[in-house]
Amino acid sequence: MKTEQFHVPGISCQHCVRAVTDEVGKLVGVASITIDLPSKVVTVASENTLAAETIVAAIREAGYEEVAPVL
Repeated sequence: MKTEQFHVPGISCQHCVRAVTDEVGKLVGVASITIDLPSKVVTVASENTLAAETIVAAIREAGYEEVAPVL
């Protein structure tokens, strides 16, 4: 299982969580999505390696332009 984390400053409520979860969940191979509102971190676990750019594009599609990988 491969895990990627992204900081998304605009996430602030359950509506945000649903929007991001819905978009990222459409990606083939995504096993789980966890969003921690206090830290504003989205964690995506996938069966295969997904390109970070693909996940970022899905988060942006949900309406969040500021997205940065957590190093």
